[in-house]
Amino acid sequence: GGVGRGAVGGGGATPNVHTYVNLITACGRSGQWERAWGVFESMEKAGVQPNQVAYNALLSACGRSGAWEAALVGYERMRASGIPASGPAFTALISACARAGEWVRAQAFFKDMSREKVRPNAIVCTALIGAYSRAGRLDRALDVLRAMRAGRVTPTLVTYNSLISACVRNYEMEKALIVFDIMSASRVEPDVVTFSALMSGYARSADWRKALQIFHHMQATGQQPNVITHTALMSAYAAAFLWRRAEAVEQQMRAEGIEHTVVSYTTLIGAYASAGEWERALAKFYAMPSLGLKPDVFTYNRVIRAVRTAGKQEAAMELFAQMNEAGVIPDANTYDAIADYDTVGADQYEDYTEYSDEMDLADLSLVDADTNDANEGAFSIVLAAAGQEMESGEEFDDEGGDWGELIGGGDSGDGMDSTGRFRV
Repeated sequence: GGVGRGAVGGGGATPNVHTYVNLITACGRSGQWERAWGVFESMEKAGVQPNQVAYNALLSACGRSGAWEAALVGYERMRASGIPASGPAFTALISACARAGEWVRAQAFFKDMSREKVRPNAIVCTALIGAYSRAGRLDRALDVLRAMRAGRVTPTLVTYNSLISACVRNYEMEKALIVFDIMSASRVEPDVVTFSALMSGYARSADWRKALQIFHHMQATGQQPNVITHTALMSAYAAAFLWRRAEAVEQQMRAEGIEHTVVSYTTLIGAYASAGEWERALAKFYAMPSLGLKPDVFTYNRVIRAVRTAGKQEAAMELFAQMNEAGVIPDANTYDAIADYDTVGADQYEDYTEYSDEMDLADLSLVDADTNDANEGAFSIVLAAAGQEMESGEEFDDEGGDWGELIGGGDSGDGMDSTGRFRV
């Protein structure tokens, strides 16, 4: 049996390798890595010999979905066929590991690049930064930036955004500002993603004044605020219990025609909830369907906690019942919210910061590779800037370099190579 499913069949002209590559690429872009594998296996069964571009397309399809084990199978098959792995292949492999949180394997693949004398570029370095960042290895992520600058690989805007977001995620605001300063000194212009990440960092410490300063600075540079930026500002106000200011941001959004997301609307509800304005929180909650928004577990948690803190036990239980009817699965914080609390304060703030982690303000650097649109995928599930994979046929600078020694300081962390085997 093969790894994936799906096949190429039917009448018409006989498919060639280019036909299969296009099909595999299309499957990858739609997140159907198993179908991409099926097409690849159909190609082999049809007697069409896969070339380097075909393997790159397959690995990229797996990389986009974080299917690192399937990518590893493809990589091993590629090596067994005597086809050398190129830059795009390694980018896809590291991307897959980054999305799956497999930073050790991502690092091992990066070292394989060095052994194969394939020089990394900014895209693969940013992918490795994503792998380290998601695993909380901020020190190693920053080492990649140092190695890039020492190795004459120019960091891109996405590289800097990924690092700033990683610093924010790890509550290292000073380091985020240092990266921002390096970025500015390198004459890389910040974008709305950069500013939103910095704002979210200040939101986590309830420093709304600095978040507002960043917002105004962004406007002064000509950047247009979007839903992500407004959400970050509302988050800062919510953390400081300033519901009127959060409400003013929401009104500004409506005036500018910016549509809410579940995240932004839940942030507004959280601002009311944190300040004890349970009736306003409840009213906004029940207004969500009219906006085409479906409450998620975090939305329910906010409003349940708000009404329960106000002593409205029956209302809290009714919301809990509605949550179950809607098919929204409660989590530990849901049951915590139903418990008996006497005050708002620390409980609300803890609930807010947990939500910030989950909706991941630190993932603001995750934009769609093809559009670089900060509105798309900004609150996605991983911090792997490898969302900007190279196309399967894109050329790499194949000059070798001693990057394996610069990144990660020697061994991969557990003596394992990229295939999962332990070295002796």
